[in-house]
Amino acid sequence: MVETVNRLAASRAEKRRGQRRALIIAAAEQELSEAGIAGATLAGVGERVGLSKGALYYYVDSRDALLALVLDDGLQAIRAEAARLAGDDPEPVDELRAFGRAHVRFAVERPSGPMIISNVDLLAADDRTAELLHEHEAAARAIIARAVDAGVLRDVHPVVASSAFFGALNTLCLSFDPAGELSLDEMIDATLDLLLGGWRVR
Repeated sequence: MVETVNRLAASRAEKRRGQRRALIIAAAEQELSEAGIAGATLAGVGERVGLSKGALYYYVDSRDALLALVLDDGLQAIRAEAARLAGDDPEPVDELRAFGRAHVRFAVERPSGPMIISNVDLLAADDRTAELLHEHEAAARAIIARAVDAGVLRDVHPVVASSAFFGALNTLCLSFDPAGELSLDEMIDATLDLLLGGWRVR
């Protein structure tokens, strides 16, 4: 009986921590999108979520840790959405297209997206955020490798493959104009068609 009560209490505490963490991430995204990396502060995030700086330290103890928290949540969300879009047992190229679509939509539509895309070099200079970016890149490279193994895409050096894939997507994220002639989905499709069309095995 005591063990069951303890398990339930631990489960409730974990759920509260998860909810608080989600609120902190949302507040941090708003803070970063409005103040930028240089202007964002833990105090500002704490005010948005109703936590003192001391209470916030339970979750993050520095601005770098805050960036890592937001980046980790965002990149995980991209990969989860990519898996959802690709569906069950997708072809590698369809999987790659889903990854590209999820990457761009996050970068354009989430509050922290433009900040992340605009500051990739800065994020890559910190050990923790660099590790998260590397994991994201590795996930895309794994899909590319499957497409190459399936004989669909030409085998190019992984550095070139990543540069071409993320370079095209990130340029689209930064140049997309909501008031332009093409919708975001049309821009994504055109970019991926152009990229993958030249990459396919003839």
